[in-house]
Amino acid sequence: MRRTLAEGRASGLVSGLGAATADAIYGCIAGFGLTFISTFLVSQQAWLHLLGGVFLCYLGLKTLLANPQRKQP
Repeated sequence: MRRTLAEGRASGLVSGLGAATADAIYGCIAGFGLTFISTFLVSQQAWLHLLGGVFLCYLGLKTLLANPQRKQP
């Protein structure tokens, strides 16, 4: 807006179009990047389930075998 007031309509329009183009490019990069990541995670779903289950079993065993501390009165 400052550029439009200081240098005229044409300069403001070009600046606005440049900013909008940059935002569109960043949005496309983010959107396609998230699509790639989600596609990868879905394709590796079995391994992720296996690793998550093993981790939960580890946490359960660690909790079960832990020696609880008694509170001091």
